[in-house]
Amino acid sequence: MKSVITSIALEQDGDVSHTRRTARLIAKVGGATSRDQIRFATAVSEIARNAVQYGKDGVAEFAFDEGHSNTHLIARVQDHGNGIHALDDLLRNRHQSHRGPGLGLSGSQKLVDAFHVDTDEAGTTIDLTLNLKTDSPVQELANAAAEALVKAAHGSPIEELAEQNRALRDALAEQQFLLREMHHRTKNNLAIIQSLALLQARQSGNEETRRALNDFTGRIQAFANAHNLLHRADDVTEVDLQTHIETLAERLRRAFDQSGVTIETKSEALTVSFDTATEIGLIVNELLTNAVKHAADKAGRADEQRCVQVIASQVGSKIRLTVKDNGPGLDNAKTVLRKSRSLGWKIVEGCVRKLNGSIEVDGTDGLAVSIEFNTHTLQ
Repeated sequence: MKSVITSIALEQDGDVSHTRRTARLIAKVGGATSRDQIRFATAVSEIARNAVQYGKDGVAEFAFDEGHSNTHLIARVQDHGNGIHALDDLLRNRHQSHRGPGLGLSGSQKLVDAFHVDTDEAGTTIDLTLNLKTDSPVQELANAAAEALVKAAHGSPIEELAEQNRALRDALAEQQFLLREMHHRTKNNLAIIQSLALLQARQSGNEETRRALNDFTGRIQAFANAHNLLHRADDVTEVDLQTHIETLAERLRRAFDQSGVTIETKSEALTVSFDTATEIGLIVNELLTNAVKHAADKAGRADEQRCVQVIASQVGSKIRLTVKDNGPGLDNAKTVLRKSRSLGWKIVEGCVRKLNGSIEVDGTDGLAVSIEFNTHTLQ
């Protein structure tokens, strides 16, 4: 059973704003959470804007529909344009720089619970569906929504804007809480895996196996560290690079406490995305571990202080990360490392590729490995 609530003509930019407000208000009447109201209204307004800009003219229709298991709120946006070409590619987001009919399709599809497109040279029809958790009859919901729309039409635009802002703040707070909880649980799960690997290492009678498992736990910790920082941070979307590097270095200081090697960190106050932070964590873990082991195994005079440094700084639009030691160095360092079968070096190269970065190796005065990357080009 389907009950239509209202229709909005889409002819100018102001109609798009009106469509967004209508979508949010109807979703609210249907019992949707603040977060669901925002995501539905955002998706509908994106499609409505596309219809106004490229579809000549159109209409947005809202209706409640009673399904088999729950009630749906459906927004149908129709236009009389020339259709959307390469629809499948657009829905898969293959056209990263797309401009024109179909703009916003991929993003809107991800915001709603169901998404259907019917397009040809005579125009396009898009259905966007939001699943509702309500036992109220659809006709009763439609009547309540119509009354709410009439009341809103006579209300203050400032009050409506304030209500939208409150809903947006509530949705953002809920999202941050969920992200923080996700990072917390992931960190705990990684800690369990790390503990099991350490236990297995202690029980193993093979030295090579123990070393491999210990290296494995260090890599797990590099992942867990980024999750831990985001769990405690005010902003759950960015990681403090300075704290991230120092935390990793401190763990290795404790692990190599008897090596006699000093670990120093020098980092500018920089922030990076979570995905970038995990790659950097693995890079720092591998390079720092290898540098400390190398310095400890090849210690020189008793009075010579062996030191490994980790330096992170902003260089133009990129970040430069360097791990270097004051050891004897390495002839043809880049060639030797590339030809080595070291899993650690393969991990470093793989992480750098994901960052779209570059590697420089200098073995003339100790061994220094420098990586430059742009934080906005992670694959």
